[in-house]
Amino acid sequence: MPLFIAAVFVCAGLYRVYRYKPVAIFALFFLVGAWRVEQSVFSHTYDVIEGVVFYGTVLDTGYTAGGNQRAVVRGSHPSTGERVRVMAYIRPHQPHVRLGQQVTLTGDLLPLIHRENPVGFNQFQHFRAQKIDATIWPERIERGEVRRTPLVLLREFRDSLAAVYDEILPPRESAVIKSMVLGDRLDMDRDLADLYRTMGIFHILSISGLHVTVLMVAANKLLSLVIVNERRGSFIVLGVMIAYCLMTGAAVATVRAVTMGGVLVGAKIFYRDYDLLASVSLAGVALLLYEPLFLFNVGFQLSFGAVFGIGTLTAPVERLFIMLRCPARLRKELAFGTAAVVSTYIIFAHHFYEIPLYSVLGNLVIAPTVTIILVGGILVGLIGLVFMPAAFLLGGMIYFVLQFYEASAVFFSGLPFAMVLTGGGSVVVSALGVAVLCTFAYAFHGFGEELKKRLRYFAVSIALLVVAVFIHLNPPQMQLTEFENYTVIRRGADTLVIGAPHGGEGLLVQYLDKYATRRASLLLTTPPHPNDTARLAQILPRFQTIYLPAHAEGVTLSLMNEAFSQLSLPYEVVFLRHGDIRTKNNVNIQVFALPMGRFEYTILEE
Repeated sequence: MPLFIAAVFVCAGLYRVYRYKPVAIFALFFLVGAWRVEQSVFSHTYDVIEGVVFYGTVLDTGYTAGGNQRAVVRGSHPSTGERVRVMAYIRPHQPHVRLGQQVTLTGDLLPLIHRENPVGFNQFQHFRAQKIDATIWPERIERGEVRRTPLVLLREFRDSLAAVYDEILPPRESAVIKSMVLGDRLDMDRDLADLYRTMGIFHILSISGLHVTVLMVAANKLLSLVIVNERRGSFIVLGVMIAYCLMTGAAVATVRAVTMGGVLVGAKIFYRDYDLLASVSLAGVALLLYEPLFLFNVGFQLSFGAVFGIGTLTAPVERLFIMLRCPARLRKELAFGTAAVVSTYIIFAHHFYEIPLYSVLGNLVIAPTVTIILVGGILVGLIGLVFMPAAFLLGGMIYFVLQFYEASAVFFSGLPFAMVLTGGGSVVVSALGVAVLCTFAYAFHGFGEELKKRLRYFAVSIALLVVAVFIHLNPPQMQLTEFENYTVIRRGADTLVIGAPHGGEGLLVQYLDKYATRRASLLLTTPPHPNDTARLAQILPRFQTIYLPAHAEGVTLSLMNEAFSQLSLPYEVVFLRHGDIRTKNNVNIQVFALPMGRFEYTILEE
C-alpha cells in the first residue's frame, strides 16, 4: 500500500508538470500489479502434508541431472480443494509418466523452500512463477489413460522431429540442434554449453526472437506462393507461431518473441505501422500481468533487456562509431550487435557474476550462418519424417556448420579474459548500470555542444557506478555469512573462509564469485581426509593462503599437494597451533586446539 500511494503521488506530479492525462494508467497498472503479486506469492502448501493421495493430469515432463523424471501434475489440493500444480520427482526405478496422462501419486506433499543464503537456487520463487504450489517424491505411482489433447499432439510431433535428429546426427550435434530448433536441452553437453556461453552465443540455444523471426519469414515466403491475400496469410502465420511456441515448451523468451511477432502481424492486418519499443512493452506488460514473478526470471530479463537495448542503444552506438570513423560497411552491424550485447552485460553480471567479453565478435562470426542452421534444422526434421535419405544429405550441412560453431567457441574460450569475473547480485549496482546505459543513449542522441553538455551526465553516472561497485566488493564494515560448513568473513579487500570440506563447496564458490573474490584465505577447522581431495580441488583455486592444524603435518601436506596437482596457481600453507592469533580481514582470529586436531576460533574485537 505505501508503494501504491507513492505511485499515485508520482503520477499526480507528472500530470501537473506535463498535463498528460493517460499518466493515470501507470497508477492503475501499479494497483493491478500489486494485486497480481499478492496472488503469485500465495501458496496453498506451507507445511508438510503426509500421506497424500494426489490425483491429476501431467502437464509437462522432463529429467533432472540426477536421472529422476520431473513431472508437473495439475489436480485438486488435498486440504483446500483448489486446483493446484505439483512438481513430482519420479525415481529411475519407478514407472515414468507421459504428457497428458492421468496419474495418482501417493506420498508427502512438501512446501516450496525459500532461499536461506545470499546465493543458490530459490525454489519458491522459481516454482511459483510456474504456478507450482508444492513438490512430491511419490512412494507409489498409478498411471491412467493418456488424453490426446492438441498440446499432447504437438509435443508428440516434437518428439518425432527429435528422433529424426538423433538418427542422422551424432549425439553431440543432435543435442545442439534439438536445443536450437525444439527447445529441448535434455541431452545438451554441459561443456559445449559453457563454450557457447563464453563465446556469447548461448542465446541461439534458446527459442527466442531470432528463431521466431526466421520462422515468420519462412512461413510468409511459403504462403506467398499459394495465398495472394496477405492479410489472410497473416492469420495463418500467427497460428503457426502460436503452435510453435506451445510445441517448444512456451518458455518466457519464446512467449515474448511470439507476442511481439503477433503485434507485427496485427499491424499488417490493420494497416498500422510497427514500433519495436511499443510491441516489446506490450509483450512485457502482458507477461507480467499474467505472472509478476517473471520479472525475476533471468530469461525474461535477458530477452527484454536485449530487445530494449536494440531499440534504444543502436542509434547512439552507431553515432559513436561515426565519431570513431568506423567503416560504413561494418558500422550498422557492429552497432546492432553491440547494443544487444552490452544491454545484457548488466543482467549477466547481476545473476552470473561474470560477462563474456568477446560476445559482440562471437555473434558477428556466426551471424551469416544462423539463418541457414535454423531453416536447415527445421527442413531436416520435416523431410526426415517423410524421406530419411534426403534428410541425411541435408543433415551434412548442419553437421559442418555446428562443427564450425564449436571450433569458434573453443577459439574464443582460449582467449585471455574470455569471461571477466565482475561480481554482482547488488540491486543498487545493477540500477546504476542501467542508468549508465540510459545516460549514454541520451548523450549520443546529440552532436556538437549539445553532446558535450550531455556527456557530463554520462560521466557522473559512470562515477557513481564505480563507487557503488567498489563499496559492494570492499565493504567498510565486517560482514559475516554462514553456510552449511563454512563461515565467510569479509572486510575491505580481504576475505577469510573458515570451515571444512564436508559439503556446500558449490555455494561457497558462488558466494566468492558474487563479490569477485579471486584469491582469499582459508582456515580449515579439521585436518583434511583423503576422501576430501575432490572437494578441496573444487575450492582451492580461490585461495592463496591455507591455514591448517599443525598435527599430522606430513599427511596434510601430501593431501594438499595432491589437490593442487592440477593447478598452476601459487599458494601458501600455514600450520597453526593452540593459541595462535592471525590477523585477516582487519580482525584478529585466535585459534584454540581441540581433540583430534580440530579447531575452534574466536573473532577478537579491535
